[in-house]
Parts: sequence; structure tokens; C-alpha cells
Amino acid sequence: MFNDTTFDSKVLRSAYKKNKGPRILIDAGHNNFIAKWGLIQPFIDLSTSDGYKPVMDSLPFTKNYLSKFDIILITPALPFVFGTKREVGNLITFTQDEIDQLHAWVSQGGSLIMLSEHPPIDAAMTPLLNRFGISSSVGMVSDSLHYDTSYGLKYVVQYTEENGLMQANHPILDGKNSTEKIKKLATFGGSSIKGDGYVNLLPLSPAAKVGKWVGLGPLDQGNSQGLAGPVGKGKLIALSDCNGFTSMYMGKDKKVYAGMQVKPYDWKQFVLNSLHWLSK
Repeated sequence: MFNDTTFDSKVLRSAYKKNKGPRILIDAGHNNFIAKWGLIQPFIDLSTSDGYKPVMDSLPFTKNYLSKFDIILITPALPFVFGTKREVGNLITFTQDEIDQLHAWVSQGGSLIMLSEHPPIDAAMTPLLNRFGISSSVGMVSDSLHYDTSYGLKYVVQYTEENGLMQANHPILDGKNSTEKIKKLATFGGSSIKGDGYVNLLPLSPAAKVGKWVGLGPLDQGNSQGLAGPVGKGKLIALSDCNGFTSMYMGKDKKVYAGMQVKPYDWKQFVLNSLHWLSK
């Protein structure tokens, strides 16, 4: 996986003056390879251009530590270095105290983004998701009817108004005006989630299935790849695919592109709309 340097991270009309926006913690303390390998840099550049103050750090979640931030971004997390093991088993990614402290912080007014993925990441993230009333499948989502045929990969699932998979009314999808409206998205091989009390931003179609990933899964099946809603006084966004918050390509000879730079998808605006909604 490599950053696609063609991505334009500039924001023409920033939400905040430079370095005057909310502080964002990008968690790097739980084997978050998207953060540690530098694949989160496009998000850092974009949020900085919009006036936010992103900080990447690896300290444990405590009440005092969390209180220093307005938004927390958790990219795919694991109890081991990505690629060194295949199964999570009984290994712990987040301690119970960290999970409880994070839930309390959100309930009291914090804003959280959780990005999960295919196995074994979905299994590692499940205890944290469960604390917020969200369950996760273990496996890779594909859709034989609603996929990007230009990729030729059925796990590149398309969400549009035309195919009926983007019908929710929510500030993240609607934006502040017509220029910010999200019209088309695609996920690039994540798991599925479900949770009561949240708006289903990316509902799975009846044709969607959860299949194995490198021999793991499938277990359970959710009805979504993107949820958003209130948690007490705070707000939560949970996505079961992380690629929309990146700008990357995979492979060297035959490159597969994913993320905010891929046209005609609106991930760049989705990320900005997400930050604006979380910022109240």
C-alpha cells in the first residue's frame, strides 16, 4: 500500500482559520498500521487545510488524555503488527478501561470516528464497536449487483442514489449546500456492521454477502458499511471500510486505487462533511 501523491488536499474555503479548528487525535497506540505506515497523511493534509489541528499519538486512552481533544479518529487497530498473525483469538486490542473511558468521553460530548476493515481487523475492533451498540461481521463484503465493473472486483461496492443505496437524510451526505452533497461512494473491501439508533449511511443491498478473507470468516452479516448518530451528548461515525479516509494504491505492476483521490467518488467531501458534522 502506497500513498497516491496525485491527491489534492487543498480546501478552497476552509471551515476554520489556520490552526484555529478543533484538535483531532489520530490514534497510533493500537497497531494502527494506516497511521503508523503514513497512509493517514492525506487525511492529515486535508484536515489541516480545513483549519483542524490533527495530532498523531500513541498514549493509552485515559480521561485526562482524551479531554485534550475534540475529535478522535481510530483507524484499523490490532493486538499485533499487521501481517504478522492471521487471527485475533483472545488477544486484546483495547483494554476494557480504555473502551470505558472512550465511551464516557463520547457520551459527555466528544466526537469519534471508528474505521474498521476486513479480517482480522473486524474481529479486533469488535469489543470497541460493541461498547457503542454496534456489531460487526467477520469477513469481506461483496455485492454481485452493485459493484464497480471498471475494477472488475465485486468487493468494490458502489453506493449511489440511482442504485438505491444512498437514500439517507443526514448532514454528512447532504452537506451544507448542493456543492457538498455526496452523490457517489464506493467501499474497497471491508466488513459489515449494524447498530440500532444510528442512521444507516451506507446500507447493504439484499445482494450483498459476507465472504471469507484469507481463509477467515464468514461470521454474521450486518446491514451497513457506514453508521452515524448520537451517543449521549456526543457523536459517532463508524465505517467498516477505512479506504475512504486514505488516498492510496495497492500493488506495483497492476495498481488498484482507493480513497479520496478516486473519481467519480466523493470521499474527499464525505471526509470534510464528517468533520463538519462532528464539529457541531
